[in-house]
Amino acid sequence: MRAPTFVSSVGAESVYGGSVMEWSGGYVADIGYTADFYRETAPSHLAFAALSVGRSPGRAFQPRRYLELGFGQGFGLALLAAANPDVEFEGYDFNPEHVAHARRLIHGAGLANASVSEISFEEAAARGGDNDLDVVALHGILSWVGQTAQEAIVEVLRQRVQPEGIVYASYNCMPGWAPLLPIRQFMLQVKHSHATSSDRQVALALDLLGKLKDAHAHYFAANPAAEQQLDRMRQQDRAYLAHEFLHEHWDLFPFADLAARLAAAKLNYVASATLPENFDHYAVPQALAPLVAESGDPIMRETLRDYASNKRFRRDVFARGSTAPMTAAEHRRMLSGLRFALAVPRDKVVLAFDGPLMKMTGRANLYGPILDALVGRIAEFDELAAAFPLTAENRLAMLLDCLCLLVHSGQVLPIIGAAGDPEPAKRFNRMVVEHSREGRFYFCLASPVARTGIRVGEFALWALAADLDGAADNAETAARHALAGIKSLGRRPARDGKLIQDDEEAVPFIADNIAPVIDGLMPIWRQLGVW
Repeated sequence: MRAPTFVSSVGAESVYGGSVMEWSGGYVADIGYTADFYRETAPSHLAFAALSVGRSPGRAFQPRRYLELGFGQGFGLALLAAANPDVEFEGYDFNPEHVAHARRLIHGAGLANASVSEISFEEAAARGGDNDLDVVALHGILSWVGQTAQEAIVEVLRQRVQPEGIVYASYNCMPGWAPLLPIRQFMLQVKHSHATSSDRQVALALDLLGKLKDAHAHYFAANPAAEQQLDRMRQQDRAYLAHEFLHEHWDLFPFADLAARLAAAKLNYVASATLPENFDHYAVPQALAPLVAESGDPIMRETLRDYASNKRFRRDVFARGSTAPMTAAEHRRMLSGLRFALAVPRDKVVLAFDGPLMKMTGRANLYGPILDALVGRIAEFDELAAAFPLTAENRLAMLLDCLCLLVHSGQVLPIIGAAGDPEPAKRFNRMVVEHSREGRFYFCLASPVARTGIRVGEFALWALAADLDGAADNAETAARHALAGIKSLGRRPARDGKLIQDDEEAVPFIADNIAPVIDGLMPIWRQLGVW
């Protein structure tokens, strides 16, 4: 589930009265998209994804210009600008509410390297360009716009991505969505039958679907995946669901289809930004691994992987120009330029990883030396190689495999290049904390060292607020400060879903949750330039 969003919605008459539909082109515009950060959009992550499969990271390794097409609320774009102060960031979105929100974040953090425009993709394509972009991000947007807008996106990429430029595209895909497509069609029918706000349409659709399931409708009996999907949707943010299911355009791309479209912009497939998906021993059932390995065509290989794992969402990395493997010497040299850092305390690392097919458990004898080498410091790849316990010929490949799973789990961060000016990130992070005092919660902070975002929880934000006010000497002091902030919002802390009404009972509960932040996370955040 994505983090909460904090936006207003317009009245129902705007949805069907013409004013929204005329400019939205069927895209949900009466309720804003969620405000979150997706690590796969970070150039550093894209560079590491390419290197993890022996491909060149291209211009994501040292980017200078970055564009996000369809940036939503703009939180992720602003965070990346704060974490990468030496990179120029642009954002295009046709929703004026999104643009206004993004500009408030940019101005609030004093970010001089970010700008956003209220512009359609068709207008952007008509402007032209001159191969000036190093990285372009497309988070989900291709799935939700019509063919004309899709063609305009490809044209923008053709005009503006320079040779060795990197494009990130995430999108809903087949075959995983096949049994779930009727849920979307049902929700769209509810939208067309009820002229009300999008969040209300979502609630109505979920209620009706729930009644069908509870009454043992044969669709759910025949499709257990649909029942599981409905159960997940009932717990998810309504604004997210509106943008996921209620757009008039909703394309489910087979990988080969999208790859063919992007080929018109001279873009070739590099890797998945979901790191374990690049390794068949994680991404493909064992019995199918030989079939995938035998395919000499990269497009067919990805198609086989999608069917083997029943994939329904892809996070793809494309590059302009050749994506041939690097030589072993080139690959080794580039790996030597990488550094790594812990994102969580050493004693909190969990060697359980979510894979494309199942949960996986790492061997402590392999991961332990890597993690120990990262305690209290940022270590180079060669240092980790020296500490790695294996002596087999493929030991470096095994080390890279372990690092990919640690990065995928969010417990280790790849670090590429020197850190930029830390002040923009610190201004951005202080702004995030100040917003939390007002009840607007964003759950990521910017790291100028790792050049990406660090996910945080609500207790962490209250701990940082206490630290800003000089009230974080110990967990109890910080807890009393946090409780005052929580109460000022008209709220109470909750334990196991039950509100704690007694302040003297609430303080130790909050202290127990804030202590790990003060003792374990804050030192790591200081190392990463977050605080």
